[in-house]
Amino acid sequence: MAEEYYEEEYDTHRHWDNEVSFNDVLAEQLKKTPYLIGSILVHGIIGILISSWILLSSTTSEVPEIQMAQAPPPPEVEEEEPPPPEEIEEVIEEPVLQDTELDEVVEQETLEETGDPDFESDAPFDQDAWNNDVGLGGGGGGKYGKRGGRGGKRGGSATEKAVAAALKWLSDHQDGDGFWDADEFMYQDKYDDKPHSDGTGNSVNDVGLTGLALLAFQGNGNTMSTGKYKENVGRGIAWLKNEQDDEGLIGEEVGESTLYNHSVATMALGEAYYFSKQSPMLRKPMKNAIKVIVKARNPYMGWRYDIEPTGANDSSITGWMVFALKTAQDSKIKIGKDAYLGAEEVFKSLTDANTGRTGYTFEANGGGMGSYPSRRTHLMDKFPGHKSEALSAVSLLCRIFMTDTKKIKNWKDHPQYEILLKQADLLKARLPAWDEKGGSIDMYYWYYGTFALNQWGGDHWKQWKKAIEKALVPNQHLSDEEDNFYGSWDPQWAAWGEDGGRVYSTAICALILEVYYRYARVMGAR
Repeated sequence: MAEEYYEEEYDTHRHWDNEVSFNDVLAEQLKKTPYLIGSILVHGIIGILISSWILLSSTTSEVPEIQMAQAPPPPEVEEEEPPPPEEIEEVIEEPVLQDTELDEVVEQETLEETGDPDFESDAPFDQDAWNNDVGLGGGGGGKYGKRGGRGGKRGGSATEKAVAAALKWLSDHQDGDGFWDADEFMYQDKYDDKPHSDGTGNSVNDVGLTGLALLAFQGNGNTMSTGKYKENVGRGIAWLKNEQDDEGLIGEEVGESTLYNHSVATMALGEAYYFSKQSPMLRKPMKNAIKVIVKARNPYMGWRYDIEPTGANDSSITGWMVFALKTAQDSKIKIGKDAYLGAEEVFKSLTDANTGRTGYTFEANGGGMGSYPSRRTHLMDKFPGHKSEALSAVSLLCRIFMTDTKKIKNWKDHPQYEILLKQADLLKARLPAWDEKGGSIDMYYWYYGTFALNQWGGDHWKQWKKAIEKALVPNQHLSDEEDNFYGSWDPQWAAWGEDGGRVYSTAICALILEVYYRYARVMGAR
């Protein structure tokens, strides 16, 4: 009864397993074995069948779930890949935008931007405080202000374009050996189908003219290792070094021009030394050049033409020597105070206390105290001395840079304020004017006057600035870039153009227009 009941129940609940032969065989076998073993086997078979059905059902139902879970990831990966290139493009574009903004700022500048009044330099030059015993400069803007103008060397204003054109002319006319030739520069003309440039100078002045040209390049931010014209600077400095003799003199002894040449060349060498961070290659040449200057000074006084002291002094050569010594001092070459005290004695002895005018020299035909600038004998009528205040400008500028700014914080506190003011007034009363017939063009005067009044500031500078821009910018050759004159100024209309020629007139006019970033103001903003 028990066995029959089990079979009926099995048959009732398992309709898919009704094969008779199998049951019969199974029943037959069960009859031959103990009930317990049979029961275990039957339950085992049933368990296997149930497990197989469940596993099959579970596997079949899970497949679509796995496919659904895997489908979304591919699009997500593809969508995340584009952002990296966008970030790279933004990084590249940022400096381009910054450069454009700087160019726009420079295009709005004229000489109104004077010096570095706040002494905050963005130039890659020395930013250490500068305030030595004789007060040559001051503040973190560096001794030389912001070379190349605010924002670099690519100025957009009329004055910056004039400087750029002048430097191009000088670059085009540099001799292959590295110097600037006073009387044969035209052999470097670039356009054979155009008229060759003229305006020769005296060949004995090649050393001084090379110094002036190098100062113009360096004044615009070009050094031996940086700037558009770094190769020009490098070759020029190398030539000056080769021209230096064993005693330190740069160039040969050529009479009156000897120490003029040497002082200007020393300034150029000194600036190269300064901007090279005191390169060992330039240290010895610079020190030897300074030794020549120190040795040539008259005891307790200044300088004249001779490389051995003779007791004669003149304010013109003394002015150049002061700035040569100043340039050396910028690079931590020690200069005794006596040199500056002696220079002050020269200016004091030659300055008329009533007018403020500084004369040239007490020597023959020098004019003495309070005299007007001297001229070549055959040019006295063409360029009357009374139309220039060159030596008063030299005196004023040197005294400004020899001011002890540790003790004096305002011009009115200067012990010689009345004389300085009179000299500034003389310059304001004799503003630059490009008068080819009147003989008033004196680029040497304009150079010192521009730098002096830029330092003095105030209304004196405002009036001078307008006059110097009006005198120089319209009279530069700028009509045709493919012209052998492009960027230069004609020397024949200037008082000393006969000596320096076109190289002189172009280099010194470029220096004049670089005034607002060449030197930092001694007294800062006023």
